[in-house]
Amino acid sequence: MDAVSGSELSYEWRAVEEKGVPIADRVMQHALVADAVVAGQIDPDVASRRRVGTPEKLLLSGRRPMLLIPYIGFETMGTHVGVAWNGTAEASRAVFDALPILRKAKSVALIAIDAEGDADDPASAEAMAQSLERHGVNAIVRHSASAGIDIGSVLLSRLADDGIDLLVMGGYGHSRLREFVFGGATRSILQQMTVPVLMSH
Repeated sequence: MDAVSGSELSYEWRAVEEKGVPIADRVMQHALVADAVVAGQIDPDVASRRRVGTPEKLLLSGRRPMLLIPYIGFETMGTHVGVAWNGTAEASRAVFDALPILRKAKSVALIAIDAEGDADDPASAEAMAQSLERHGVNAIVRHSASAGIDIGSVLLSRLADDGIDLLVMGGYGHSRLREFVFGGATRSILQQMTVPVLMSH
């Protein structure tokens, strides 16, 4: 194990070889003492099944936030941040996991799609914006309507329109089975992400 540290970043390189134990399980064990798990999006054009583990498995462990890197690459990350806000515990966890990044971002947008209720709702995007302000983050609220379009597609469109280079969102607010059968924002983003995504479950 080699440790490296700098003024703002420290990390350890660990080479783990243990026969009979899935690599993904070992990653999740090491994640217990890490700030976050960094994983690459699966390239659908790559047939190899030899992977550290699917992002879904790492995310569903629920142990640490996960930063997913799109297989197409990226130019910048965390300058203009979009937060997918739907008032769930997973979304709230993702926001507070991302606070160090949000504080340094040039802009933060809370994206609420098909939001019900109003600004007086304790779980509204406006309420979260007020909470973030207390943490030194000036976030604007952007409401969008899906108009029958997949939520994930609406999010991706908003990212492109607003020049967002990092998406923060809760993962699998519904059961994985429900999302597999009916579709869901988590699966859509995992499959089609165009920018890095910080997810918490």
